[in-house]
Amino acid sequence: MSNYGVTPSSPAQAPVKSTSDSMVESSMANIQSVRDMKSAESRGEHVSVSDEQLIKAIDRAIKAVEGSVTSLEFSIHTKTNRIMVKVLEKDTGRIIREIPPEKTMDMVAKLWELAGIMVDERR
Repeated sequence: MSNYGVTPSSPAQAPVKSTSDSMVESSMANIQSVRDMKSAESRGEHVSVSDEQLIKAIDRAIKAVEGSVTSLEFSIHTKTNRIMVKVLEKDTGRIIREIPPEKTMDMVAKLWELAGIMVDERR
């Protein structure tokens, strides 16, 4: 832990912990727990993650990716049951990008439907 080059003038004066120091310590603890999980997985051990941990991890990832001008919207394409992500402008709500594009997912759903029709007709 760094006290930014400031040496206490007396032994009784302890360095003050800043908010960034506690954030760094929290990040280091998270990194260590991820390393522990990875090493357990590499040894063939089953590592379970609770729903709460999963939701918190997803929220952290979303906050890390979102910018000050953009936001993310997750949805599930109804016909294919695939996850879609929309990048939106926060102010206007305008769609900047879709991953994968909804038109592509609609086309995939139609192809799946046509493939099913062909298979059903051959029988």
